[in-house]
Amino acid sequence: MRKLVLSMVISLDGFVDAPGGEFIAPDWSADLDGWTDSMVARFDTLLYGRAAWELMAAHWPAAAREAGASPAQQRLAAFMNASRKIVFSRRLKDATAWENSVIASASLVDTVAAERGRPGRDMVVFAGAKFAQTAIRAGVVDEYWLLTLPMLFGGGSRLFEGHCQRERLALLETRPLDTGAVFTRHAVLRPEQ
Repeated sequence: MRKLVLSMVISLDGFVDAPGGEFIAPDWSADLDGWTDSMVARFDTLLYGRAAWELMAAHWPAAAREAGASPAQQRLAAFMNASRKIVFSRRLKDATAWENSVIASASLVDTVAAERGRPGRDMVVFAGAKFAQTAIRAGVVDEYWLLTLPMLFGGGSRLFEGHCQRERLALLETRPLDTGAVFTRHAVLRPEQ
């Protein structure tokens, strides 16, 4: 059965963006290339809310052609563009701006349940604090992949805010990166586990 992973870059003080919504990207390095390659190997379906999908749709189609991009960055761009993308939005009427995108026709819970039974690799949410919080509240997240940057943003959108969930987690992996960031991977322990 396919799993849903929530993968986010966060600051040490728990924010996924800085005040005003500014995205702060991790420093690129050989270790980060390895981390992105692990995403490419594990996932084939990306889940988004409208706002994050629109930002990604404006960036990734052209990113595959950027001069000076490393081979790992080119692999990531190819993955982002080729992967199936499901957008959850009541306002978005057309998802043709980014190839392989569809607008969800059912709720997040129902869509994830249907996707779990489909053949393929796992699914991932990895952009958009509000949509990530929605996924957490809906109880559909099976694993958390957090890349914690060695930075304090001092404000912005918190990943774990207002989710009203108490969940037990099992630590699956901890890995420091050469940039000072730390990658952690946790599985959600459900009562049947």
